[in-house]
Amino acid sequence: MFQSSSMIRKAIVALAVFGAVLPSQAAAQSSKSSQLKAAIVFNILRFVDFPGSNEGALTFCVSSRDPDASRFRAFSGRTAGSRQVSVRLLSSDSYAGCDVVYLGDANASEIASASRRGTLVMGDGSRFINRGGAVGLVRTGSQVRFELNLKATNQSDIEMSSRLIRLASRITR
Repeated sequence: MFQSSSMIRKAIVALAVFGAVLPSQAAAQSSKSSQLKAAIVFNILRFVDFPGSNEGALTFCVSSRDPDASRFRAFSGRTAGSRQVSVRLLSSDSYAGCDVVYLGDANASEIASASRRGTLVMGDGSRFINRGGAVGLVRTGSQVRFELNLKATNQSDIEMSSRLIRLASRITR
């Protein structure tokens, strides 16, 4: 079910090369970073096992106020692992029915509100996993990397592939 780590690395390298050929203007940088972030998030989903059945739709929830929401909407209909992704835009803080919640730059209380058994909580910033989030995307220069909070994934009963764990730039336990 899990792809090899060399395939993940190749995908990340390909994304980085793709990003390097885009114009370096501020708007293009933001767009490139947004595209890269969405690609990394989708690839992470392919290496996660959720509790119970891994069949049916995988509901990916993102705030309609998130500036990257349109990038994530492109996930709809794609397959992550054995599940077809369905994207739901949230207009409130109701996370019921979400398998994945993408919070962007959230505070600890927002993360705690979204965290529950079977829900992968993802977001932005170097402090995201310290605040209780499971996966944090961190921008370092022109690169986007991810960090993992294994305590949060264990509490949510989410299993990460060991291959994915090895690729994280930082891990907290």
